[in-house]
Amino acid sequence: ALATRPAAVGMASASASEPHVQCIFTTRLPPQWRVSDAPLSLPTRLSRYGLSEVINHLLSTETTRPFDFVVNGELLRGSLEKAMTRHGLTGEQAVMIEYVELLAPPNLACDSNHPDWVSSVASARTHAMLSGDPTASERVPLVLSGCYDGSGRAWGPGGELVCTMQGHTSGVKAVCWLGRGLALTASKDRTLRAWSFQSAAKEQLTAKCEQLYVGHTDSVEAACANPAGDRFCSGGWDGQLCIWRAPDTSVSTAEVDHEPAAKRARTPAVSEAHPLSKMQAHSECLSGLCWRTAALLYSASWDGTVREWDVNAESSTSAVTSQKAVLCLDVSLASASIVTGHSDHCLRVWDVRQRGLSARLTLAHKSWVSGVAWAPHQPLLLASASHDGSVRLWDTRSTVPLHELPAHKPKSLCVSWDGSDRLVSGGADGVLHFSSFAA
Repeated sequence: ALATRPAAVGMASASASEPHVQCIFTTRLPPQWRVSDAPLSLPTRLSRYGLSEVINHLLSTETTRPFDFVVNGELLRGSLEKAMTRHGLTGEQAVMIEYVELLAPPNLACDSNHPDWVSSVASARTHAMLSGDPTASERVPLVLSGCYDGSGRAWGPGGELVCTMQGHTSGVKAVCWLGRGLALTASKDRTLRAWSFQSAAKEQLTAKCEQLYVGHTDSVEAACANPAGDRFCSGGWDGQLCIWRAPDTSVSTAEVDHEPAAKRARTPAVSEAHPLSKMQAHSECLSGLCWRTAALLYSASWDGTVREWDVNAESSTSAVTSQKAVLCLDVSLASASIVTGHSDHCLRVWDVRQRGLSARLTLAHKSWVSGVAWAPHQPLLLASASHDGSVRLWDTRSTVPLHELPAHKPKSLCVSWDGSDRLVSGGADGVLHFSSFAA
């Protein structure tokens, strides 16, 4: 009976002569959102909205719930007929349609202002999720930003400024979290600085520079910590990939203060550290880094290559070439994928298991792609920022963006997930946008 009767209000007016196809619905949603897997005869003109009506009719729930639909591994964008043509489905067999929860558009929660361009952003919540240290964000539940005014900043959950990290003599180009609640800033002044935080009055923090890292010969454009947070890597316009040891903060300030005054006077305020190792990784600017496992890290460059590195062997184990400058990258272990942003206005998604092959997916902006970030909780979701001003949310099962977030004028420069329910982006307007997703 389910195969022949109209399944939803929108089908009641369907002409018997219009094309129909047998469809079977599947889902991985909880049991209360599952319908029968018996075939249904549906008009091929139906698109996402019409199919969502069908599912809600079959569920017979009081509250209408929007759904998205996947046909042959791709999100349905257009009619069933168009999807069948695209995938070579004749209709002789039932079309399998998976329905998933529709991701509602995010809402702008708050803005935070800077005196200059916002170059980079990093979330303690996301760092905790990716590093496997659930207490990391509890210790310091902050978002870091880097600014062209030479300062790093830490922001609270409500977008309030809680701390400023000052010490660089030129713009900050990259920020990231290390272990034990330490922050890292990388600068055009060729150095990096590691910072600790201490409580101050009125829910404010003070930042202390624990270590100054010296070794690059040009602007430092990228930095990333390993999962343990005890080492990190950096790269920049000198094309070099440097590996560093994070500072050891186990010695407390109180212990240091017991040293004789004369000895303390001879001790520099901030000690310098040099690389554990240094490799000439690229022929042009090293623009992106991602260190997702203890042994492997990935680098991206304006020379058009993305390289995988064996950290212990200090050697490149594989590379992919795009022929276009790579401006940023991120790696998802869950989907075994790399996403890269390029100067030809495209994002490219690569399968790390298919070495040397072309990108499996290309997504488009209207200008340079300056930032990319995989969702830490969902291997199919990613966000991008572009010099066209836009910040976009993508599902890799479609080449059409799911949503566009509040834009930056004239350029969007960076984007990061803040846990699983927020996106943070920065741009040339000096604004940090916090956008939240409904629960």
